[in-house]
Amino acid sequence: MSNIRKVIEHYTDFSGEKLCCPIHGENTPSLQVYEDTNSWYCWGACSEGGDEIAFVKSIDGIDFPEAVKKVCEILNITKEELMESKDKEKVVTKATSENAEAMDIEEVKELIRSTGYVSHGYRGIRDEINKFFGHLTKLDDQGNVLARYYPETNNFGKLTGYKCRNHPKDFSHGKVGATGNKSQLSGQVKFKSPSKYVLYVGGEEDKAAAYQMLKDNRKDQEFDSIPVVSPTSGEGSAAKQAAMQYDWFDQYDIIVIGMDQDDTGIKATKEIAAVLPKEKLRIATWSGKDPNKMLEDGKEKQFVRDFYNAKEFISSGISSSGDAEAGLAEFLTAPKIGLPPQLSKLEAAMRGGIKSTGSVVNIIGDTSIGKSFLSDTLIYHWLFNSPRVPTIVSLERTKEELTIDLLSMHLKKNLMWFTDGHDAVDYLNQPEVQVLKNNLLYNDEGEPRFFIIDEREGEIELLKRQMEKSGRVNDSRLMVIDPLTDFLRSLGTEVQENFMMWQKLQKKNGFVFINILHTRKPPTDKDGNVRKVTEYDALGSGTFIQSADVNIVINRDKMSPDKIEKNTTYVDMPKCRGGITGEICALYYDAETRQQYDRDEYFNNSVEEPPQHHADEIDF
Repeated sequence: MSNIRKVIEHYTDFSGEKLCCPIHGENTPSLQVYEDTNSWYCWGACSEGGDEIAFVKSIDGIDFPEAVKKVCEILNITKEELMESKDKEKVVTKATSENAEAMDIEEVKELIRSTGYVSHGYRGIRDEINKFFGHLTKLDDQGNVLARYYPETNNFGKLTGYKCRNHPKDFSHGKVGATGNKSQLSGQVKFKSPSKYVLYVGGEEDKAAAYQMLKDNRKDQEFDSIPVVSPTSGEGSAAKQAAMQYDWFDQYDIIVIGMDQDDTGIKATKEIAAVLPKEKLRIATWSGKDPNKMLEDGKEKQFVRDFYNAKEFISSGISSSGDAEAGLAEFLTAPKIGLPPQLSKLEAAMRGGIKSTGSVVNIIGDTSIGKSFLSDTLIYHWLFNSPRVPTIVSLERTKEELTIDLLSMHLKKNLMWFTDGHDAVDYLNQPEVQVLKNNLLYNDEGEPRFFIIDEREGEIELLKRQMEKSGRVNDSRLMVIDPLTDFLRSLGTEVQENFMMWQKLQKKNGFVFINILHTRKPPTDKDGNVRKVTEYDALGSGTFIQSADVNIVINRDKMSPDKIEKNTTYVDMPKCRGGITGEICALYYDAETRQQYDRDEYFNNSVEEPPQHHADEIDF
């Protein structure tokens, strides 16, 4: 018996391959069990699926680590045994990935011979439209429709399989090849040249119906037909697939979202709008239930009017006091982005960390005093502990340099110290090191722990779009910009102010910005001694400081003859909305371990005599 069957049977009794979904509590069997791939999919209200871990996550409402523990208890196996079985499944299910292998041409020909493009006007759709999209129809001896087959393609545009819809609406069996929500959008492969409009509807029959009606409306005009696409796994997967095809959608001037006019469709519309470029979005409100129903009801002209009357996606921005009250609990209980142990005093002053609901934080300091080291320390901590996935906007280092720096921290071995780079590569290829490397780069679910924007063009609008894309497509809304001032200082005050206004607007969309800012040359007092920099010494427009929720200023006397003072970084927080400001803590850098510590704790926990430092101490 497969693991997936054992786990589902732990929650409910069933036989066969289909059952009423225990997750959303329905009365019609819609959850399909696929023992050959150890997976499940709910074709009903859930519109989701996965392996036994995903099932437990959904039904118990718990996170991945808790679900792994629960599955191990149900199956009476260890975590190591479960993960080993997952590795074996990856080989079996390789064909279900976004780059699934193309179907054998003879297999395709045989399917077409046994079915065909003729459907006798099924659901009002002409055979020429079926042929254009590759929709196949299986008929009985009397010419009645038994099943419809919809082709799916991988990211290379190669045919990988056919989704099967058994008349009237049973998707539980009959599919051919590799299909699913990792495929391209249904119909996407047919539209290779971008135009003004693209329409995104809820299903394959709606896609064919909408395309037919829009095509007929343009038959007397010298224009190409308007592209129409749909998700391959229902409206429940529409947002996820839209995010995966963000670049394809972004080719068009106007993206019209035309989901069904029911609760599921309205929910899908909101989710899709959250992952595509908002300035291009229009929302179509159909006069009928959906495009296919409007075609069957003879409302072609009304459908076209509804399409062109699609409204821009703009929030009114006006909420009632009742609306605000409804969101209070969620806002107050949202997890905060914590800080590493050596910054526990700073975290406490922030009242628990940085707000994950949206924040602008500046880290300000003079050149070569350890800002990048501090930001790398924060990033490294957040890779494993943040509720938000980080995107690092690396303006000084390439993606390779940044990853090497993070790997060096993780491995506790400086990869740049190898005289011969081949020795470093050999070291990384050692089996035990590969395990550690993968642990840094990927989480327990195999997803990237971070993303990098390796900006080289120097165009501010491009950079903003890249950050928006990473936030929407990768759900990565913790942006670390290192250093922001180098990028903006030469672009003029107006550009700088506009950029900070953009950050404040994105903050309302849940973005958290960590801006690394340089300062002008530190001032000196009347005796010629260098004074501590303040937030007002930051280079660039004053809006950098004024727009932030938090300003953190770091100082270090890198020329001090005293070894302890030279390696002490003072952390002040002159601004913190909802927190405590002032001189917060001092960090001590230990050259031997290449780590920073809270200075008070370091020397309180050390031997009475301060540690002796090497003469060739490396300045960080």
